[in-house]
Amino acid sequence: MTNVKTNKIQVHGVPPKWDDAEFERRVAGWVNVYHNTTQCMENVRSPLPHDFLELVAEKVANGFTITRNQSVVNEPLNYSCWMIKPETLQQVDIADIRVKVKAEYVDHLQAERARYQDLIRQQLIQTAELKEQKKIDDAKAKLLAEIEKEVTGTFSELTIPA
Repeated sequence: MTNVKTNKIQVHGVPPKWDDAEFERRVAGWVNVYHNTTQCMENVRSPLPHDFLELVAEKVANGFTITRNQSVVNEPLNYSCWMIKPETLQQVDIADIRVKVKAEYVDHLQAERARYQDLIRQQLIQTAELKEQKKIDDAKAKLLAEIEKEVTGTFSELTIPA
């Protein structure tokens, strides 16, 4: 018999399935990133102060607000400020985030499912190979036993005079 040590593949558990709580947790994480970065804002800039003020007034009329945690740049030929998008535009962005997160979550679930299927496939192949090897080893052992029996039966006992 061969004494080959193999790492036996064993699949435990099942691949993850869709979980609304997990999806909402992922969405909440990205919405938090959205609200705490400049993603929920728009940078308004213009080289001329009059044009800059008109752009800011137009944005305010459309529901934007000037953020308090970003500085307003007031340099010659470089006037800018960050403005927070109105709630309606933020909801559109958040809807886009939900679509993106859902696609990523579905990709993750499909990848995990494929990984589990591959592991099970490998486990079944390994099990079949081990069974086949055991049959071969058993047949070889049986053949060797028969040959040994025939060899010992071919010759009589060796007698040595005393």
